[in-house]
Amino acid sequence: MNKRGFVFVETILAVVVLSTSLLLLYTTFNNILQSEKTRVYFDDASFIFRTYYLKDRVSHLNLANILSELTDNDDKYFVTVGLENDKLFENYENVKDFMQIMINNFEVSQMIILKENKIDNIRNCTEDGRENVDGALVNSPACNEVYLNLTREMIDYIKSIYIDISTSYIFITEYAVCDKNTGNCRSYYSWVGV
Repeated sequence: MNKRGFVFVETILAVVVLSTSLLLLYTTFNNILQSEKTRVYFDDASFIFRTYYLKDRVSHLNLANILSELTDNDDKYFVTVGLENDKLFENYENVKDFMQIMINNFEVSQMIILKENKIDNIRNCTEDGRENVDGALVNSPACNEVYLNLTREMIDYIKSIYIDISTSYIFITEYAVCDKNTGNCRSYYSWVGV
């Protein structure tokens, strides 16, 4: 009788150990799968090419005016680049229509130029517009602007960027690619140095 009881307990323990192992294996696999799905939407080669081309077109405009907004104001982390930015198109009004066509064809949702040294600041921003500075949460107008003007996915993308080249500014583009049949849209992101 004792041997049967021992075999039963041993079987229960084996089932528990195997179940726990399979559960851990499943969650690990699921996390890897999710991070891989996310990675696909960040820095895809075709979108990097589009971003480079857009940055090249923008750099032929009044890019110095845009960069001065960031250089002159240390509390500003990024500036939006788009058709509504009049500083960009000063003396280039005839190019605005071409840029509109290009933005539509490339399915651009948002373009920003970000100070490279402000990525860590954005990593420290909280959703309520405060910044974690040396363990203390401090009200930050710049963090507030980040969460008011950028999508959550764009912020996550910025937080994932690790730059291994020497550049002062980075040009980030968000693309909204929509399925024509279902109408569902998916965002893709890429960046290039300025």
